[in-house]
Amino acid sequence: MMSRLFTPDMADYYERFYASKGIHFEKNNVVTAFEAGADGRVAAAVLRSGARVPCGLVVAGTGARPRTALFEGQLKTADRPLGGILVDATLASSHPDVFAAGDVAAFPLQREGGRLVRQEHVVHARQSAAHAMRGMMGAPGTYDYLPYFYSRVFSLSWVFYGRQAGEVATFGDLGQAGKWGAFWVEGGKCVGAFLESGSPEENAAVKKVAETCPAAPEGIREAGLGWALSL
Repeated sequence: MMSRLFTPDMADYYERFYASKGIHFEKNNVVTAFEAGADGRVAAAVLRSGARVPCGLVVAGTGARPRTALFEGQLKTADRPLGGILVDATLASSHPDVFAAGDVAAFPLQREGGRLVRQEHVVHARQSAAHAMRGMMGAPGTYDYLPYFYSRVFSLSWVFYGRQAGEVATFGDLGQAGKWGAFWVEGGKCVGAFLESGSPEENAAVKKVAETCPAAPEGIREAGLGWALSL
């Protein structure tokens, strides 16, 4: 589950927790059709495997593509599959009077050597809008976004900051519901940090780790959250 972020151990923790709440995962399968009941409302989902899942409500999370057709021939856009309006480090587009912000902007991520990305996240939408406005007001600067993701479901609440690069060092007990986390270490530096069930102070500490990328200590697994709080 969520293999772009979670290690197998992390995914197993959340899958077991979700299962304890009555959530069932169908892996390596897709919905091929919906069946209607006598009242015309959805009654079941039919899977590629042939299984039939009774249901009264369907939520489809299909993703989205940046809508750039309006700007074709006027602004440079990023190649698919990334897509989006191509901007520089100030969020200025190929037209001197046009800036782009939020989900539609394909911008260079400074923390990954200028790799071109799009970020579909409310924090990025707010921060990039403010940065673009400063550029339009004549005070351009480099947009240095810190990737951030979070989830709040049931009694769980996790945050992730930075990059998933290098080796992962988990800390805490993933076998029990409670506080635990992980650091991503690349080139001897901690470039990403994850924390489950942290307090505001603890979440701020792991954010600082991802922002400053300090040298990872020996025994980082044992040092864990205490190391982040000591910085």
